[in-house]
Amino acid sequence: MAFRRLLGWPGTSATTDGPDRSAGAAPSLPVDTSLVTEAPRPDADGFDVVVTVAEAAFRTGAHLPLVRAARVAGARVVVVSPYDVHAGPQSTYPPVVAGDDHDVARATVAATWGGAVAAARPRLRSAVVVVQDAGILLSEDALLRLAAAVVRSDDGDQDRREAVVALPVVRTGDDVVASAGAVLVRGTAPVASLLRGHPYEDVEPLDGARVFAADEPCFAVRTAALAVPVVTVDTRTAVARLTRDSADAGGGDCVVLPLGRVYRTSVLRERRYDTHAADALTVWRDRADDTVVTTLARLGLEPGVPAADPVGAPVALREPVVRAEWLRTVDRGDRLRWSVRIAAHPGPRGDDWGDTFFARDLAAALRSLGQDVVVDHRESHVRPFSEHLDDVALTLRGLDDTPVHPTATNVLWVISHPDLVTAAELARYDLRFAAGPVWATRVTAETGLGVEPLLQATDPARFHPGPVDPAFPDLDTAFVGKTRRVFRPVVRDAFDAGVDLAVWGEGWESLLPDGVHRGVFVPNDQLPALYRSARVVLNDHWDDMARDGFVSNRLFDAAASGALVVTDPVPGVAELFHGAVRPYGSVEELRELVRLGESASEADRAARGARIGAEHAFLRRAETLLDAVRRERARR
Repeated sequence: MAFRRLLGWPGTSATTDGPDRSAGAAPSLPVDTSLVTEAPRPDADGFDVVVTVAEAAFRTGAHLPLVRAARVAGARVVVVSPYDVHAGPQSTYPPVVAGDDHDVARATVAATWGGAVAAARPRLRSAVVVVQDAGILLSEDALLRLAAAVVRSDDGDQDRREAVVALPVVRTGDDVVASAGAVLVRGTAPVASLLRGHPYEDVEPLDGARVFAADEPCFAVRTAALAVPVVTVDTRTAVARLTRDSADAGGGDCVVLPLGRVYRTSVLRERRYDTHAADALTVWRDRADDTVVTTLARLGLEPGVPAADPVGAPVALREPVVRAEWLRTVDRGDRLRWSVRIAAHPGPRGDDWGDTFFARDLAAALRSLGQDVVVDHRESHVRPFSEHLDDVALTLRGLDDTPVHPTATNVLWVISHPDLVTAAELARYDLRFAAGPVWATRVTAETGLGVEPLLQATDPARFHPGPVDPAFPDLDTAFVGKTRRVFRPVVRDAFDAGVDLAVWGEGWESLLPDGVHRGVFVPNDQLPALYRSARVVLNDHWDDMARDGFVSNRLFDAAASGALVVTDPVPGVAELFHGAVRPYGSVEELRELVRLGESASEADRAARGARIGAEHAFLRRAETLLDAVRRERARR
């Protein structure tokens, strides 16, 4: 309907809804409704990039980072092509002008995404083209891998089908899958998004898997096979038709590539009923999707009965939803699927959270015990399209009170901020653990709800004794941690004690003398070397954690690395680590402990670290959790 209005066909009203233009601006040009296009003429190896961009985003420069990334990656030609699916028949826009580092498809703004691609086709000169909408973030490395996936093979095998189109797994901002390709549920119906709403871990085994088509406007294609786009304002339908038509024209397949962090940054699910979209889908009336069963089988899954997206509106194209189910022909035995839920933000914002590293290590330990594990950040604790597959929902309780899973075995492991946990929250869980033995005992007595002690842990494969690292020479006393918006007590006490202090962490820049603050962040893979290299490592706790026996995860990591750690008092901490951790109660005591340093020999220190790593490995904690869950599920 929108396209009919745009063309001013009978029964529609013509409106002018383009941007307001100030006096003296360049003459505006009408929106381009044409799909007239010339075929590309590839004459060299390499790849080109077409950046499609919504007109409003184009005016704010949203396309420029993509242009720069394409140039860094080595694109021969970069073409920018704006479009506006909300244009009216009399909409006008300033001319689209090329930049120093990119061409433009035309001076006019296209009326559809397909029109934007059609306008760019004649400018393509390389063997491969990557089409990327400005609403999708793709790194330079991911762009290169995408382009490489469709390069023609030189092995001379004419009978082997090759990838003509390659598409990335696209995620939403909450770190679940937006699409791993398009599923053709039935001819004439809109395509469904494969594995929509699944955790990213589910798609990692799909590298190179065949899919019917793409439905996100980001893909690589052999330029000679790039088809003519169809007429429709429904971008997903246009993408699906273009990628499937191109694969057919090239005599090959569409394949999906999990390329890490490929994110959709704008909404694309504004499907509107459009007769052109409906007409474009009829070409598949007698066609079946022969990819979805084999692709899902890689994951031990099969397609369930399709249903209509409940979010659909009466005027919208009703998008099908294909929920994946476990293969009925496969006996999963004792293999359970765990959702490990953490409070960390999704994406890069959560990369430096302790919860993130803790969850990854625990997930690896559970997988080593034959379990399936996904990690859900704070925005994906509820996954309506895939949570039915979860057997266990394990909440690593930090800052967030998390909704319990409606069907899984719900497990709570309180690892920090115990004062935030209420009796009502505890009552919602089937099993309860706490990293603070004092708190677990007290709360069990107060509420009548059993809470088992389960300390935090370390990964001895990374945190283990070793020699001093040259990256941290002559390191005396070290502290790693953020300020938490306060002058943390152990750092203040160390400063008052006059120790030779080095601090890494955010927020310290204006609080410490020159030379003390060494950096805002230590990558997690460098922490073991830092701990091994320091003569003394400092640590402290939140007040409620120290009071209730919640031993900091840093103590496990540093002690397992062979470090001597000085910390604030926590019940039982001295005995727990066989002398590697020594509590202090005053500035004078801290000064003396640092002065004395380690009395054990290097061999004894290494043996002690190895013992701590073995006793407190994530594998030991995973075994405890798995045994408890199996008993609970058997009891039901």
